[in-house]
Amino acid sequence: MIMNVRQEDTASLYKKHASKMKVVAQLILGDSDEADDAVGDVFADVATGKISTEGEKNESMLFICLRNRCLNLLKRKTLLERIRGKMQLDNRVDISPPERQVDRLEEILDFIDTKLTPQTARIVRMHYQQKMKYREIAAELGISETAVYKHLAQGISKLREKFN
Repeated sequence: MIMNVRQEDTASLYKKHASKMKVVAQLILGDSDEADDAVGDVFADVATGKISTEGEKNESMLFICLRNRCLNLLKRKTLLERIRGKMQLDNRVDISPPERQVDRLEEILDFIDTKLTPQTARIVRMHYQQKMKYREIAAELGISETAVYKHLAQGISKLREKFN
């Protein structure tokens, strides 16, 4: 019952603030699709309880979390660009993951396929494996972007319960 109340609150917050947040994210990131994903990720964290929006300062908290998410994305981009530059200099570097990480990844993928609903599993794989944007997933599946982030939030929540 608590989860349903949280989802309703998240949906109303999304309707109220998402459009303004997308504009801010696009200004920071310079990319509309990345901005949509950043906003969706913030609301997915709200839906799973990772971000608390209780109290009077909902909008401030959402924008602070969005700013931090955007800055982390920019920092990660520059780090990846530096790594790619180094990799081009030395192609002999072996970046294969250790066996323990491969086993863990296989366990997570098996959990996604067997314990999540088929729709949630499909959306999680589309977003994280195929790197599809919320908008692309919604268009392909014929559902709303809100439904996409709800499925992702539910999937992430169950993965955290199992693997944390």
